[in-house]
Amino acid sequence: MYDDANDDTLSEAEMLAICQGMSSTVLETSALGQEIATLSHHLWRQDLIEVDRQLKGLATTGTLLQSERLILPDGYGSDVVVLASDALLDTLTTLYTVLLTMFQETDIGQHYRPSPHAQRFLWAFASCAYLREAGFHQPPPMSRQVAEQTVVDLNQRLTAWYQCMKQPDFAYECNRNRRNSRNNYQSLRDLMDTLFACHSRLTVLRVDLSYTEMDGPYINYETARYHREQLCRMFHSHALFDHLIGYAWKLEWRPQKGFHYHFLFFFDGHQVQEDITQARLIGELWVRSITGGQGHYFNCNRNAENVYHYNALGRIDYHDFKKQRGLDYIARYLTKIDEYAAMLVTGRTFQTSPTPTLPDGPRPGRPRKFSAA
Repeated sequence: MYDDANDDTLSEAEMLAICQGMSSTVLETSALGQEIATLSHHLWRQDLIEVDRQLKGLATTGTLLQSERLILPDGYGSDVVVLASDALLDTLTTLYTVLLTMFQETDIGQHYRPSPHAQRFLWAFASCAYLREAGFHQPPPMSRQVAEQTVVDLNQRLTAWYQCMKQPDFAYECNRNRRNSRNNYQSLRDLMDTLFACHSRLTVLRVDLSYTEMDGPYINYETARYHREQLCRMFHSHALFDHLIGYAWKLEWRPQKGFHYHFLFFFDGHQVQEDITQARLIGELWVRSITGGQGHYFNCNRNAENVYHYNALGRIDYHDFKKQRGLDYIARYLTKIDEYAAMLVTGRTFQTSPTPTLPDGPRPGRPRKFSAA
């Protein structure tokens, strides 16, 4: 357990390490059983996390642009000048280009909103003509007078961004995101701890449930929610879930793929041992029975030891510290991502199954030989 907010929250560096440790492509399985290689959603997420890390670092400096260092002649003896390469200006240009592309030039902003730092950056710089020209084309030549006005404009926008992050509403929004992330993590952590207290061995599956490239962009939130509810109802009636003892799901959205779910399934490890087969059967149930052929699925358990740097799928014994540590990374990773891309939908975007109640008195069954991880 983690009692301190800083301990149970991954840093941007740790989040990037997890994303970079995942494969850049995934093999999704269609309704016809065809394997289709698609780009992993971790790629653009990785960009968002890196941008947020740079924004937080820049916010602590309070630095401004220096016109005497920036304004240089475009050529020898020329009256036309350009803004020279500068660490701060280059950072502003990169941040502007990435954020504007994701939240104004593409469909990502349709269902996601930027982090508190990025949201205020867009407010300050979205209408900046110089950054648009420099970011999407090339730094424009200009007269010295225009260059000086441009530097003043950029500094005014920077100052406005610095100032708005000192307002009470900014701190509240940052803390709200952190609280939501921590509460989701704690719910999943409590569930996993209790399951290991009740069962000496778990079989853990992760199955990503999505839609075809043709159907995904047109599946709205209500339809995706209905399909998820249909699947969850089968947990109580379908033989495939006879030994299911817990689960968690997370709803996300991304371009082309649209809405999709990341599911973690926890089965009694003494009853369910073929994790790859079990994950495949769940994926096929989603594709054929739930979505009527509109779905895709990704079996994360297949080849997991070679795909995930922090592998925690398949069989996990109560004393397996290495895999339980990996499972904790998965939990924190899945529950923290809202800080970077909070979905603009009504209703839940994350949920766990109810946490079982531990029986009073000594644990029933055979005494355990090892200490719990």
